[in-house]
Amino acid sequence: MHNIFPEWLYSIINKNFLYDYIYEIRIRANKPIMINYKGKYLELKETNEFSKNTIIGTQELISYIVSVATKQSVYAYNDQIKECFVTTDGGMRIGICGTAIYNNGMIATIKNITSLNIRISHQVIGASEKIINTLCYNNKVKNTLVISPPGAGKTTLIRDIVYQFSNEKRVQNILVVDERFEIAGMGRNNHIEIGNYVDVISGAEKGFAFSSALKTMCPSVIVTDEISRENDIESIKQAIKSGVAVIASAHAKDLNDLRFKAYFNDIIKDKYFERIVILSTRNGVGTIEGVFDENLRGIYLPLII
Repeated sequence: MHNIFPEWLYSIINKNFLYDYIYEIRIRANKPIMINYKGKYLELKETNEFSKNTIIGTQELISYIVSVATKQSVYAYNDQIKECFVTTDGGMRIGICGTAIYNNGMIATIKNITSLNIRISHQVIGASEKIINTLCYNNKVKNTLVISPPGAGKTTLIRDIVYQFSNEKRVQNILVVDERFEIAGMGRNNHIEIGNYVDVISGAEKGFAFSSALKTMCPSVIVTDEISRENDIESIKQAIKSGVAVIASAHAKDLNDLRFKAYFNDIIKDKYFERIVILSTRNGVGTIEGVFDENLRGIYLPLII
């Protein structure tokens, strides 16, 4: 986080907030800077003996952060920018809003960026500890779908599942399809630990990555994040039919919501996923609401007070 902010802004954030509980920082031009801290949005204030003023985002600040995040080469990151995000070293994703520029009917880039949503990447070793044994039987990983609303900790949980399945006790050859660089991170400053027996394909669409991995890497497990397109579903089906376990995530509030998502009803009805994990923010980000089997029967239902 330190690397993308000017020193004055980082100092204020670091002085007033604990890093482990910062989930998002939203910067909008000419609007108060907001921090999602422990699941609540707060205005960032310059609190000292002289001032308790709310800090307002500026176009100059937004431009500075985008420049640093793209290593002063916005053009090199354009494939991400036209999808309205940039991922930094270490897996921190920055959502962007601005003006879409079209070329021949397709989005060519985003210019005049006016809003940033900086989602802070966290590694929580042990995040999957309570459920990891429900996702594996006789050293065979179950096909698993992790669902939750946005910002409820899906990526953090999946990252830890990868870590737990890739150690000396549960050795699996895991292939991470990291389309948006969030699970495994990227670059020299990457400090994400995902285990010793993991291969990573970063930045590629899932269809290409799944197909290439099945042909060349012989994984026992493929892990990916945020499936949302019909092609994603078809890639998962083919991998499962080939005998490779798949762990993936999707945005959905609960099982009923999942059934109404485009492309998901059939894959649930045909029981491709043997485990469905539901997360929420009820008791904080990463709250595990339950684990269900392919028949949608609860096999792990913690009592949440």
